[in-house]
This record gives sequence, structure tokens and C-alpha cells, in this order.
Amino acid sequence: MAETFSIGEALAAPVRVIRRHPLAVFVWGLTMVVFSLAIGGVFLGALIDLPLEEAESAQAPAEIVARMAALQGLSLLANVGQLVLGVVLWAATMRATLRIGRPERYFFMRLGMDELRIGVVGLALGLGAYAAVIVLVLLGVAIGAVAWQANEALAVVLGFVMVLGLIAAVIYAMARLSLIAPATLILERFAFVEGWTLARGRMGSLLGLLVCTWLIYMAIYFVIAFLAILGFFASGVFAHMQAAGDALTFRDLMPPPAVIAGLVVVLVGPGAFLYGAVMTLLCAPFASACRQLLD
Repeated sequence: MAETFSIGEALAAPVRVIRRHPLAVFVWGLTMVVFSLAIGGVFLGALIDLPLEEAESAQAPAEIVARMAALQGLSLLANVGQLVLGVVLWAATMRATLRIGRPERYFFMRLGMDELRIGVVGLALGLGAYAAVIVLVLLGVAIGAVAWQANEALAVVLGFVMVLGLIAAVIYAMARLSLIAPATLILERFAFVEGWTLARGRMGSLLGLLVCTWLIYMAIYFVIAFLAILGFFASGVFAHMQAAGDALTFRDLMPPPAVIAGLVVVLVGPGAFLYGAVMTLLCAPFASACRQLLD
């Protein structure tokens, strides 16, 4: 077992995966984009003829109530499907990182015990983090209420400090727990203890890797958001929505079919590859770090 890992090598892992397996990266993104478009199309088809204004009567028509109830059930199924698909792609990106350059028939995607274990790990970490944040927030509210009774200015300062402390605790926990999922995939068993142990004494490097990864992600995010806003202005989407001030249904708010078709082409083309690349950026560095530490 290595004493430490190279942050530079870990950050280079996504680049190597994208360069050596570009088709797999595209397929990962395309899978999630197609799923999202399909779900969005179903929801849009169900809502497109609903009136935007509230009904005059206090009781909504039975058809609308039934449609909304059906959509709530569909939303639950869509969330489950997206969760399963996210686990499959999470495992695929880590598997590709660990097997760079090797031939692969199914773009590193599986639906087996590895995915089940990683799904359980992700669910356990997510629920644990959610519960811990709720407890800390309630504790902070209680402390703040007591401090407010004593001194309002002190309570404001204390509240600000506690918010910063909560953010720092979340970042620290993300780094400390970041090796559990990769270790689970590498060792082919639940590796809560091994992942926790690997992070011990290496928190500086893991925090640095986490910060670098998220800085790169945020830079990409803001560039894409800026380009998307420019695209919406150039295509006339915003102008169309402003002109549809007297729209009666969601259909009246829809942009022209040519704009929708162009958006779909962008999403299933460069958008899908970009989505897969971002997933690789967020997952591959920690898989690489875990592999280095276990070697």
C-alpha cells in the first residue's frame, strides 16, 4: 500500500479516459440525456394543454387531478430510474479509469454486483450525510436561539461562524469518504472500513484533489451557462416567451419547432459528450487516487 498519491496523476485520469475512450464517454452522456429527454417529453405531453391560469371554480376538474396524480407516480419511477442509471454510469466511469486502454464491449457499463454494492454505498453515504446535516442544523438553531436571548449581535456572529463550520464539515466529510466507493469497486466487496482507513493521514491531498476537481467543474459550468444564455438569446427563445405574455396553456409558451429540434440535436450530440466528460471529471480522480494507494 502506497503512503500517498499524486494529485497531478489523479487529475490527469479524466483526460486519459476521455482521450482513450471517447466513444464510451459519449455513450455515458447520451444514455443519461436520452433518459432525461424521454421523461421530459412525457411530462411535457401531459402538461402542455393544461391552462396556465387558475380555474374559476375552487374545485379542479377531475381530469387535471387524475393527470397530476399519474405524473406524481411517474416522477417517483423516473427518480428511481435516474438513480439506477446514475449508479451504472458512476461505476462505468470508475471502471474505465481503472482499465484505461483495455478493449471493452459495453462501454464499461454493467448491471451486476458491483453496481449493487456501489448503489448501497452511495445510498448509505447520502442518507448518513443528510441525517448528519439535519442534526447539525437543529443543534445550530438551538444554540442560536439561546445566544439570541443573551445578545442579538453575538447570535448573528455565532450563526455566521456555525454556517461556515457546517460548510467546512461537509467538505471535510466529502473528502474523507471519497475513497469508499472506488475501494468497493476495486476490492469487489463493501469497503467502508478500507475506504475510511485509506483516507486517514491523507486528508490534505484529498481536500486538494476535491477542491481542484470542483474548481474545474465550476469553470466548465459557468462557461456552458454563458454559452447557453447566448444561444437562447440568439435563437429567440427569450423573445418568444416575452411575446407570449397572454399565453393560455404551456403550448403557447413553447418555442418554434425548429428551435426545439436544434436544442435536441445539441443535447444528443456535443451535449451528451460534454455530460459524459463532466461525469468522468467528477469520478475518475478519486478512482485513480484509490488505485494508487492500494497498489
